[in-house]
Amino acid sequence: MWRKRGWLFALAGLLALLPAVVAGFVRVPYYLLSPGEARGVAQLIKVDDPQVTVYDPEGVILFTTVSLTGNVNVYEALRGWLDDEIEVVPEERITGGQPRDQVRQINIAAMDDSKLTATRVALERLGYRVGLDGKGALVTLVQPGSPAEATFQVGDVILAVDGEAISLHDQAVARVRQHKAGDTITLRFRRGDVEQDVSLIAADAGDEAHSARIGVVLSTFEATYKFPVSVSIDTGQVGGPSAGLAFTLALIDELSPGELTGGRLVAVTGTIDNDGNVGLVGGVPQKTVTARKAGAAAFLVPPDEASEAKAYAGKMRIFPVATLEEALAALEDLGGSGVALPSAPPGS
Repeated sequence: MWRKRGWLFALAGLLALLPAVVAGFVRVPYYLLSPGEARGVAQLIKVDDPQVTVYDPEGVILFTTVSLTGNVNVYEALRGWLDDEIEVVPEERITGGQPRDQVRQINIAAMDDSKLTATRVALERLGYRVGLDGKGALVTLVQPGSPAEATFQVGDVILAVDGEAISLHDQAVARVRQHKAGDTITLRFRRGDVEQDVSLIAADAGDEAHSARIGVVLSTFEATYKFPVSVSIDTGQVGGPSAGLAFTLALIDELSPGELTGGRLVAVTGTIDNDGNVGLVGGVPQKTVTARKAGAAAFLVPPDEASEAKAYAGKMRIFPVATLEEALAALEDLGGSGVALPSAPPGS
């Protein structure tokens, strides 16, 4: 009798453990965004031109990354929900419904584009002339709750805005911003081999002019540049366009005398477009934690994400910057040497 009861108790225990065991194997459609790495940008940049002077700065400009984990089990998702430093997001928000391998390729392409754009903006800020062409605006991120959410996917290529063809992503941004919130904007885009038109009601960009936004992050599709100086930036397999501003500032620092950061350790995040405007990046809480743990004295972030950064910054200073010029001013405020207005170098 007691032996039978013992088996019953053992079976009951196993049945009680069964959901816990199953939870370790069941995968859920979420991604975990965790603090990643903070890497010095200068060591990634190589300027190969004997006619150009390269200055080795004492200070360090860091670009920050987010660790992205998909295909998580129930336990991993629960751990993320219980950890203030980790954000659990639906898979659809990251992939836009695209296969993971394709999203990875798109993010690598966006990183390549951000390096080219950053190089162009930095060189032009220093007085060089750079040629540029492209084949449209590649969608690299669709913001949740935005006008674009129900229509666009990561990987779409915008070809025209209001009937005007575009070749560069900042042309698309500029033409959208010519509208006001509430206006109807017509866009032609390509998904795969199919072109289609869509009309969206613009949201408010949140600036003083109440200009329009549709809620996508863009990069130039198949951008080609003509650089007067040979510059390469080796980021390995890191993807996404969020280090654009950091690349721009680090290259300016290496190609101009003085200390842009005042000798400090400064973290930077934000996309950069060809007009020097700083754009949203996502994952700012995790990037702020990364920057703080790396010992950064300050963190430069897009204005709309500054409140998120401040919540995780501790004693680290947060500088909201909307443009390259605001970023340079922030570094000067930290004790940096600043950058004089450009005059075209010989042979530019």
